Amino acid sequence: MISHIFYNTDIPKYLRKTGIFKACLERGLKHFAKQNIEVNVIFVDEKEILRVNEEFLDHHYITDVISFNNERPPFDTGEPWEFGDIFVCYQVARQNAKNFGHTALQEMMMYVTHGALHLSGMDDHAPEDRAEMDRQAEKIISAVLKK
Repeated sequence: MISHIFYNTDIPKYLRKTGIFKACLERGLKHFAKQNIEVNVIFVDEKEILRVNEEFLDHHYITDVISFNNERPPFDTGEPWEFGDIFVCYQVARQNAKNFGHTALQEMMMYVTHGALHLSGMDDHAPEDRAEMDRQAEKIISAVLKK
């Protein structure tokens, strides 16, 4: 797996835990363990998450996380290869952390993991599916923090 973490908004240095975010990605993408995948996690501000939500999903509101399964690269690698992007809104994570009694880091980890689970094929449209995604994300985050 190749992963890139981009901090495209003002995030304090103590929250730029690239290794932790990559660990969440790896565990969340376990369904892709036997094939190559490249994922970008892009931390953005409210203005950018709104732009992405409007442009690509036709949703006119600020959200916490958006994930995209992208098309294969324009070149033939001879091997299976998947691409994905996960956009995380830091300001929403910071606010939700206060609302839910979490740290900002835990909330950011939740969004990265949630996006990875979406890329792995999980869905959260039905309440029971959302609850299962949340359970899996909490399990992954707990395991990452124990390391």
